[in-house]
Amino acid sequence: MRVPYVRSIRRFSAGALAVALVLAGTACGTSDPGQQDGEDPTSLTLATSFPIDDVDPMTNGFWFIEFGAAELLMRPVLAAEPEPWLLQDLQNVDEHTWVLTLNEGTAFQNGNPLDGEALAAVMNYDLENVPGLKPLAGTTVEATGEREVTVTTAEPTPNLPYLLADESKFVIFDLAAYEAADEDVAKLDDAQIYTGPYVVDTLDPQTMTMSADDDYWGGTPPLETVTVKFIEEAQSRILAVQNGEADLALYPPTDSAKSIEGRTDAYWITGTPKGPTFQFRMNQKTGVLTDGDVRQALLAAIDYDEIADDVMNGLYEVSNGMYSPQAPYYQDMFDTDLDKAEQLLDDAGWAEGANGTRSKDGEPLVLNLLTFPQQPDSETLALAVQAQLGDIGITVEIQQVPDIDEAEQDPNVNWQLAPHSNGTTSFSGDPTTTLQSTFASDGDGNHSGIKDPELDALIDEYATTMDPEARNAVLGEIQTVIADNAYMGWLGMRIPGIVAGPAWQDYEIPMANLWVGFETTP
Repeated sequence: MRVPYVRSIRRFSAGALAVALVLAGTACGTSDPGQQDGEDPTSLTLATSFPIDDVDPMTNGFWFIEFGAAELLMRPVLAAEPEPWLLQDLQNVDEHTWVLTLNEGTAFQNGNPLDGEALAAVMNYDLENVPGLKPLAGTTVEATGEREVTVTTAEPTPNLPYLLADESKFVIFDLAAYEAADEDVAKLDDAQIYTGPYVVDTLDPQTMTMSADDDYWGGTPPLETVTVKFIEEAQSRILAVQNGEADLALYPPTDSAKSIEGRTDAYWITGTPKGPTFQFRMNQKTGVLTDGDVRQALLAAIDYDEIADDVMNGLYEVSNGMYSPQAPYYQDMFDTDLDKAEQLLDDAGWAEGANGTRSKDGEPLVLNLLTFPQQPDSETLALAVQAQLGDIGITVEIQQVPDIDEAEQDPNVNWQLAPHSNGTTSFSGDPTTTLQSTFASDGDGNHSGIKDPELDALIDEYATTMDPEARNAVLGEIQTVIADNAYMGWLGMRIPGIVAGPAWQDYEIPMANLWVGFETTP
């Protein structure tokens, strides 16, 4: 019998949570001696910075995909097209028609089958209710076989495989059971609406516990239990590994790597970056950065090599463009050139004074740069940018905000710069959704205020061009427009890193934060 859920609290104090976790760790230590000794191959405990509020797929479904409780139709693959996951096959019949075939025996954790009818129902529900699927307006999904559905799009949709592999798009769950719960938290807790190998047993503001689903459609899961601890403070997550209270610490700050060197109770594990990690956003809605020459000067003043090699201790790779250099559509966009930066500022009227700072019409050139605690690297990057821009006479003031997305959209927050931890491709590796969200004039993530009809037209063309070579050519034009207008920069490609305990030191960091899956073992 499954242990009933502990109803989570949607809003709670982060500070109170941190204190509670420290007290709990001090009072109780670890409840699993085998895990503390690093000798239990049947359990996994992860420490993460982001709490999970509830099991509702419309608000938190993506977390369950990352931790092994839910699954996607397609699986993201590094630098390649997604591959089938819940699906056995995906066929593109023509520019408007796709046929999806499920694996045999796919089922929800409650025992209900995931067949063609159930899949069509939940995909149509997603289309109506997931904001990120608005570009697919007019798309229909119909069950055309016992394990088959046919998707008909209103517009050509070459990136559909990526949308099916994106945790924020087509979340797959038992729609009938979800609707039967009728927003009753207790009923939804018991509904077991997902398909993954691990079933959520308890969920509260401190911890989520899961156990193996013995009836999992894909076979017998290798782990018996998976525990996720919600610990906001980065060093506390690392200490949890060192103290044997967690096996993996997620989202550690890069500058922690040096302190891990030589230890035998914790190891720094690295993966492969899929592209630039931190967008260098510049607020073009008002103020000095409405001037494209000033934006060009900022991007020319950034020392990208220094950030990767020195500031980030070689745990970042240089980012001179907006995509991974391994991508077939990559092109160089920015280079460090201090002479160019200073000339651009001079031409724009920002003269250097006797004290080395620049001003115009008596106003000093001062820029406010936002950071946020969920990504500690943002603070390190901010300090580097502050020093580098200071070399050409620009004063940078750093302000930490609790939620960077909210701050960028708040008219009462004065900001000009933000190292924002959004990459340039989606969760699944697709450039389309990021372009539509971040660079299109009406994009819901376009907090910088970019408005360019030429760029909008190119993004629309890219989103509907089916031929791969033609798509790459359009994407090249998009990069040229973004570079020529200095709409955004990138501060480096973070080499993915986590901290692992002794039993998990051979853990391979997965693509797209899929931390736990059917294949996950020590």
